[in-house]
Amino acid sequence: MSPDVIVISGSPRPRRGFTLIETMIAMVILSGVVLSITVGTTKLSRAVGDANVRSRAFARADMLIAMARTWPSWTTLDALAGAAYNGEREGFISTTTVTTDTTRGRRIKRLQVVVRATSSALMPLPVRRSISIAAP
Repeated sequence: MSPDVIVISGSPRPRRGFTLIETMIAMVILSGVVLSITVGTTKLSRAVGDANVRSRAFARADMLIAMARTWPSWTTLDALAGAAYNGEREGFISTTTVTTDTTRGRRIKRLQVVVRATSSALMPLPVRRSISIAAP
C-alpha cells in the first residue's frame, strides 16, 4: 500500500455518545423532575411552618384554660378576663371572656379563650377553647 491510497470502509462507523436531540429530551425530563421536587419541598415546608404556628396557638389557649381550671377561687374567675393574663405574647393575641350563668338557680361560669396570630397571614383562623366551671 502506498501512502496515497485511502481505504473506505463499506460499513459506517458505530455511533458513540448521544445526539443533540437525545440530550435535549433528557434535560427537559430532568428539569421537570427537579421542578416537581422543588414545588413539593416548598409546599411541605409551608405546611410544617403552619402546623408549628397552630400548635403554639393551641398550647397558649390550653395554658389559659389550665390556669382557669386551677384558679383558687370560683368567685374571682372573672379576673382571667383582665389584661394581665391576655394581650400580645410570643406573636399571639389572646382574649379570655368569662360569663356567669345563673338561670334556673345554676351558678356556672363559662370561659372562652380565643388566640389569634398577630399577622392573619400566619394563621387566618383563630384558635378557640372553652370550658364551663360550676360553683362549688
